[in-house]
Amino acid sequence: MGEKVEQIEDLERLCQGVSPDSEPCDFPATVHCPTCGRWFCEAHAENEGWHSCALATGEEGGEG
Repeated sequence: MGEKVEQIEDLERLCQGVSPDSEPCDFPATVHCPTCGRWFCEAHAENEGWHSCALATGEEGGEG
């Protein structure tokens, strides 16, 4: 039964990337970033602007 729960969670996992304009992505996530620990869709996995680990200290965003 545990495997089914994991499979369902994998299917429901959405991209955790947030654009520099604080807009979330709602595509299915398939790539895990080992640095920030977030899951991303294929398009945003390679775009550092969507990773929280790529932001400089003090530039976390969302304060605009």
